[in-house]
Amino acid sequence: MEDQRLSFADRAQVMGGDVLRYYTQLSDYLLTYKKVKLRLSNRCASYRINGDLICKIAIGGKTLKICLAVDPSRDDVAAKRLHFRDLSSSPSYAEVPAMIPIKSDLCVKKVTEVIDIMMKDRGISKSK
Repeated sequence: MEDQRLSFADRAQVMGGDVLRYYTQLSDYLLTYKKVKLRLSNRCASYRINGDLICKIAIGGKTLKICLAVDPSRDDVAAKRLHFRDLSSSPSYAEVPAMIPIKSDLCVKKVTEVIDIMMKDRGISKSK
């Protein structure tokens, strides 16, 4: 039988536990903002506002990874003390070059604060 890749949603379900919980928390948080649309593909979950990619969430190995359209060198973002990895050299991640591995509840909390900063810069508010 052919070896088929699992879709992103299936991988998240198979991983279960913390990975699924972190994904659910971050996805739900992103969708609280107005105009944010979610698209699930085989590789990742993509979040867009008016066609502009603002975030990708993917699973690599056993780790959830979130890529954001934010400059990690900004003072307010750098103050969150997250371990950003620059993916700007990859064409797939050129719009969302700041990757953060999600490994704890504290990391999820800090990432939601970075999402708030990113959305504030774009002038996007939360839905009521």
